[in-house]
Amino acid sequence: MKEKKRMRKGRTIVAFLLALFFAVSAPAQEVSAEDYKNEGSTLTVAVTNKTQEYDLLKVQPITTLFDCEIIMAFSAAEGLVMTFTTSCVGVAKVIGVKDIKVQQKMWYGWKTVLVSDGAESADRGSFGANLTYSDAIKDKTYRVICTHYADYDGYEEAVNDTGAFKFTY
Repeated sequence: MKEKKRMRKGRTIVAFLLALFFAVSAPAQEVSAEDYKNEGSTLTVAVTNKTQEYDLLKVQPITTLFDCEIIMAFSAAEGLVMTFTTSCVGVAKVIGVKDIKVQQKMWYGWKTVLVSDGAESADRGSFGANLTYSDAIKDKTYRVICTHYADYDGYEEAVNDTGAFKFTY
């Protein structure tokens, strides 16, 4: 019994020493910096045609999407009311929301109860649309999934998922 304790204690000490050795011998990153003095320097800005620059560098600009939201409200009279908003920087050729799925939580997973192709607008910087699922059942859990998209300097998509919400009113 004493011999087992002594062996266990010896293993613990050896493990500690090995861990200490590896921690101390690990290479450390050294960083140095110099002071930057901005004396007498000038900055020249040249505006060029972005399209030529993109072609030259093989860079594809992307649309910057923001405020991609799904707002859900539950109403005894109307059911599940959803508002979809999509915004992008600048005026997009096309902007909208697509592949909308309303899903109800079941014992085996998520059941799709409503599908919509969505909607879009042209030559706008923001988009908004409403959708109503009138067959929503009180005390059931729902989620909404959709894809926001816009095409300004290039086509971009963003998938949005509300997560689970219980239908109560």
